[in-house]
Amino acid sequence: MSYTLPSRRRYKLAAREQQATLLPFVRYLPSRDYPHYWQMPAASENYDIACAYGRECAAHLLQWLKDNPDYVGSGLLSRVARDIDFGDRSQRGHWMGFFNYLEHMLWLGARRVRVYQHLDSQHQLHDAQILRTWLEARHARRRH
Repeated sequence: MSYTLPSRRRYKLAAREQQATLLPFVRYLPSRDYPHYWQMPAASENYDIACAYGRECAAHLLQWLKDNPDYVGSGLLSRVARDIDFGDRSQRGHWMGFFNYLEHMLWLGARRVRVYQHLDSQHQLHDAQILRTWLEARHARRRH
């Protein structure tokens, strides 16, 4: 059995929800009122083909993030991981290829930054956002 790989595309559209559902592995199911973020084709008996399909889906996720930088950090990868049934061994090739390719791309990106220095700046940004929210709420209470 061989798979037809999803068509490669760009993901710049108006609504984030529409964009995410354009990913080849995201679909609405009748049993849910929100998307299911891990819908793969029926399992292949060929592990290597399943891994290739998973890698292709990871590339689509990366392109989605690249095209939508404002949504980086919004939890898309966590929704994907939530919906994967890691107990379904027949789908192992899909998620192995997916995560192994993401791991490789993480390594490529991490090579270009000082990881802990960048992390410290993210902590500072987060702390500043918390302080801003607190100050704005305090100011709003004083006005009323």
